[in-house]
Amino acid sequence: MNKAVALAAAGVRQAWLWRNRSTVQDSNPEEKRRRLFVDVSTIIRHDARTGIQRVVRAVWSELSRRSGDDFLVQPVFATRTRGYCCAPADFLNGVGSDWIAKPMNVNAGDKFLGLDLAAHLLPGYRRQLLEWKSRGASIHLLVYDLIPLMYPQWFNSAAASNFRRWLKILAANADQAICISDNVAHCLEQWLTDSCDGHPEIVRMQMGGDISASIPSTGVSPEISTLLGLARFRPAILMVGTIEPRKAYDVALDAFELLWRTRPDGPDLIIVGKPGWKTSSIQARLDRHPYRGSRLHWLSQTSDEALCDLYKACAGVFVTSRAEGFGLPLIEAAQFRRHVLARDLPVFREHRLVNTIFFEDDSPTSLADRLMELAKIGKAGPADSAILPTWGDCVDGLLNHLGLGADASSARVSPLRKAS
Repeated sequence: MNKAVALAAAGVRQAWLWRNRSTVQDSNPEEKRRRLFVDVSTIIRHDARTGIQRVVRAVWSELSRRSGDDFLVQPVFATRTRGYCCAPADFLNGVGSDWIAKPMNVNAGDKFLGLDLAAHLLPGYRRQLLEWKSRGASIHLLVYDLIPLMYPQWFNSAAASNFRRWLKILAANADQAICISDNVAHCLEQWLTDSCDGHPEIVRMQMGGDISASIPSTGVSPEISTLLGLARFRPAILMVGTIEPRKAYDVALDAFELLWRTRPDGPDLIIVGKPGWKTSSIQARLDRHPYRGSRLHWLSQTSDEALCDLYKACAGVFVTSRAEGFGLPLIEAAQFRRHVLARDLPVFREHRLVNTIFFEDDSPTSLADRLMELAKIGKAGPADSAILPTWGDCVDGLLNHLGLGADASSARVSPLRKAS
C-alpha cells in the first residue's frame, strides 16, 4: 500500500470511529451472559488454508458449540476503513452483500479474543480497544510466533512493520497474551522484559492436531488420485507449508536432487503449499524442474481431505523450517502415525513425539542419507500411536484461561508471568 492510499485509509478509519463513537454506550444492560467477541478479520475475507487459518477454523468451530447459557460467542471483524463490527455465525461462507455491519458494543465482563492474526488491522483501532476496556471488557490476543520481529528479512517490509505495531498494542493494551507454545511464550516474555514497561499475563494454549475437527475442505482431484496411486508402489516424502523463506525448501530440493542423481530407489517428494513471498527463485526452480510431475510434485491447491489422504499414503514427513511458532505438520503426521524428519528446533522438541527424528546438518549429502532412512522406516511400519491433544482439548484450556471454563480458577494461575 503506497503512502497516499495509506493516508486516505487512515482518514476513513478516523471518520468511522468518530461516527460510531457512542456505540460503546449502546450496550444491552439486560444481557446477563458474558460475551466472547472473536476476531475473524482475516479469514472472513479469504481463507488461505495455511496453519493459522486451520487454527482459527478449529477453535471457532469448538467455541461456537460451547456458546450457550454461560456465555455467548460472537464473531467480529474489522477492515482497513471500518472498525470492529459483528459478523454472522456463518461468516466462513464468505462476505455477503446483504450484511449489515453493526459496530460491536460491550458490557463489563465481556472479552475480546484476537484469534485471527490481524496485525495489519488491529493497531488502527486502538481507540476502540481502549473504549472497550473503559467499559470493563478485557483484551486477549493469540500469539502464534515472533518470527517477523526476530527475522524481518524473511518478510516484506509492510508485514514486519505491521507486526511490530501489533506487538506494541499487545504490550500496552492486552490483558492476556495466549501463546501457542512454550517457546513462543518465553520469546515473548524476553521481548516484553527487554522492551516494554507494561506486561500482559502470558499463558500457554495447547494446540490440537485433528484435521477432521477444523471444518475441513473436501474433494480429491484426479491429479492427487493419480499421485496417491503412485505412492503405493514408490515411497514418497511429504512436505507441508507455504513456499516462504523460513521453510527452507531450497535445502530440501538440494537433498532430493542429490538422491535422484545417485539413488534411483530414492523417494519422491510431494510438496503441499501455496506460493508465498520472497521466494520467486525457488518457485521458478520447482515450476521448471526436470522431475516435475514424475519425482517432484508441487500441489499449491489442495483440500484438507486430500491432505489427509497424502499423510496416510506418504512414507514420512520432512520439515526443514528454520523457525516455527509450533509446527502443525508434526502433530498432524502423528495423528496419521507417520514418522517425521525435522530440523532440531526447541519448539519441535517441546512436542515430545516418539515419531519425530531430528537433524542438524542440512547439507545435501547428510540429508540424502537421512531421507533414505526415513523412507525405510515408513516401509517398516507406522509410528507407535500416542494419545494426542485434540482441538476440543485446546478449547477446554483456552476457556479456562479466559475464565469461562469449568476449571477457570486453577487455569488463571500462569506458570509464566502475571501482569505487572
